[in-house]
Amino acid sequence: MQDIFVTKIGMMQAWNTAGKRIAVTRCRALANLVVSAKELPDKPGTFALTLGCGKKTLRNMKKPLRVQLAKSGFSVGAQFLRETNFLTNETTVAPTAGSSISAIDVLAVGDVVKVQGTSKGKGFTGAVKRYGFHGGPKTHGQSDRTRAVGSIGAGTTPGRVYKGKRMPGHAGVETVTIAGLVIVYVNPEEQEIWLSGPVPGAIRSQLRIRKQNVQKEVLLDFAASGISEPVVLQQPEPVTEPAEPAEATETTEVTA
Repeated sequence: MQDIFVTKIGMMQAWNTAGKRIAVTRCRALANLVVSAKELPDKPGTFALTLGCGKKTLRNMKKPLRVQLAKSGFSVGAQFLRETNFLTNETTVAPTAGSSISAIDVLAVGDVVKVQGTSKGKGFTGAVKRYGFHGGPKTHGQSDRTRAVGSIGAGTTPGRVYKGKRMPGHAGVETVTIAGLVIVYVNPEEQEIWLSGPVPGAIRSQLRIRKQNVQKEVLLDFAASGISEPVVLQQPEPVTEPAEPAEATETTEVTA
């Protein structure tokens, strides 16, 4: 699976067995509805998937999206529709329209992932908040220039302001990608996935998670973190029937 989508529900803290505190982001791993699946003609084995993610009542959706979900056989709604690619090989088969994909089945503890989200909007901000400008000195014959941008260019040469000059403007609502995060906890009962560290976006926003094909060892202290250790289901041992005793064969004694 190329990408999987989850919902950010908040942050908390956990501890590992070495006593180190870890900031974790809790994500709700609801099922991703496969609305459509089409193989790309110029890339054999690559399928373009349209996934419905998030929880929403079907009647509250816009009619074009509602009809699209109904054609795929879904009786539930989705908050967002997102597109991703799925690469097939000898062991994997592309999902079909009408099926669902769960992040619990795709991600496991120790997976290193890349998380993409939309940052929080901060409105119109100055250069100090937007770009981290230090501002001017407080004692230099001025009283209102502390957070000012200052000079933005020369007069005669070049006689203009260069494109891309860092100035006040709208901040936030940008696509931000964070790489190198680790899955530290998976709870199938609550449909939760915990990521190490903060991720962009507000609560209840959608996150795109992509595996980086790297594994790291994660040793959480479940008692100190206040969580229960996930139960590993053991496969039942095969029952073997006792072997039937061999039938006795008659022997004849030959005497000379």
